[in-house]
Amino acid sequence: MSNKYLKAIGARIFSEANDLKRTISSMADDLQVDETYLKSIIAGKCKKADTFKIINLMEKTYPIDSSDLILTQDDCTYGVVHFNKEQSKSTSRVFDRIDKEQKKTPFYEYRDTAMSKLAPFKPEWIRELRVVNDNNPYNPDVAYNNGHFMHQLTLFIGPVNFYYEIDGKKYCKEMNTGDSNYITPYIPHTFTSRDASKEAYIVAITFGGDVRRSQKEIYALGVKRVKQYKLDVKNHNHAISQLIQQYMNNENLTSSMIKTKVDINNLLNPKKKKTIKNLKKIAKILNIELSDLLVPKYNQKHEVVVCKSKKQTASYFPNKKTPLYKIKNMARVNKLANLKAFTLKVLTQTIDKNFLFHTSLHSYIYNYGKADLIIIWKYNKQYYSKKLSTGDSIYLQPFIKHGFKNISNKKAKICISRVGGSINLCTQKELSYFNDVSRVAQETQCWF
Repeated sequence: MSNKYLKAIGARIFSEANDLKRTISSMADDLQVDETYLKSIIAGKCKKADTFKIINLMEKTYPIDSSDLILTQDDCTYGVVHFNKEQSKSTSRVFDRIDKEQKKTPFYEYRDTAMSKLAPFKPEWIRELRVVNDNNPYNPDVAYNNGHFMHQLTLFIGPVNFYYEIDGKKYCKEMNTGDSNYITPYIPHTFTSRDASKEAYIVAITFGGDVRRSQKEIYALGVKRVKQYKLDVKNHNHAISQLIQQYMNNENLTSSMIKTKVDINNLLNPKKKKTIKNLKKIAKILNIELSDLLVPKYNQKHEVVVCKSKKQTASYFPNKKTPLYKIKNMARVNKLANLKAFTLKVLTQTIDKNFLFHTSLHSYIYNYGKADLIIIWKYNKQYYSKKLSTGDSIYLQPFIKHGFKNISNKKAKICISRVGGSINLCTQKELSYFNDVSRVAQETQCWF
């Protein structure tokens, strides 16, 4: 166990002591431990067992959740996790599903790809073992799943059929190399191969969003209360009315208390269209921003998005005159502002450090082409590089500058998927008003 990790947990314990309005001395009294011993825990100069002993004592003594004090250990090396093809093969497992004869036969081969404890991704390599000779979504050989909790972005390689079901109706789309899709959580779906003689697999980039990061509280509150958070997004005006009523309840306001200041009956009517002018007025009364009342309009086409690579217009980075990369967008939806994904052809055999990619999002990269390449990245002012062979994958933490170069005459092809982590836009805005951001990451001072 690294001293750096234990020191970070120590700082987190110190931060919690501040929140509870305890000094180290008073906390030592509460926990009935020696003050010098507690100081060694906070300084990270201890054994893991001692640190976790203090955390357990804190949970028994104070109204806190001990899991909030146990930090995620950084499992990255210089900001990245590399997972090569052989490592991926070693995780192979085959799962059976019912076929048209009601027998369980092989359906998928799964393999892990690059994952990190810090990342929101759970990306899998999945080979389709069930082969069909049509695109009938009701083919009895096609076994749908029940949908799953994670959002899914899919990269297709080879002749793969993609199936999904919305409101009881089933669909099938013929997909090919470079195509992609997005699937909303709990939408039933599945995949098959159209040609047994050709390689056919997908990279299913599943990832958790803000709801997943709220699971502890959701489970604690239970189904009945959590349902009260759900907005009627399919009725845009109703969803806004629900939000207004929610903020009114939070402010202890009734309609009669504010009806002289704004047309509250209109704003709370789920059938009435809301104007920005009136929304600005009610936002001011509710002590919130206009943006807090804006809900993206529901688009049924965004339940499942199918993106054909051939229909996407390519862009050239950093410019068309001297391109290093040819880029095409993969599937995306406006309800997930921090989902950004691309297929990318590496055109260069040199890396220009003036034009490295730089993103606030977590990045997952998979080499699906026939050529190996080199990835270079910058971590704490130092540059590192690694060979990214066909079938290899890599995860990069936010704000890790990176780029790629070819090591053959072939144009290497990679998929880059980026999503937000726990530090989303709401967190970013709140953090930006803090006087000392460094203390958020590692508390060093008592509050007085």
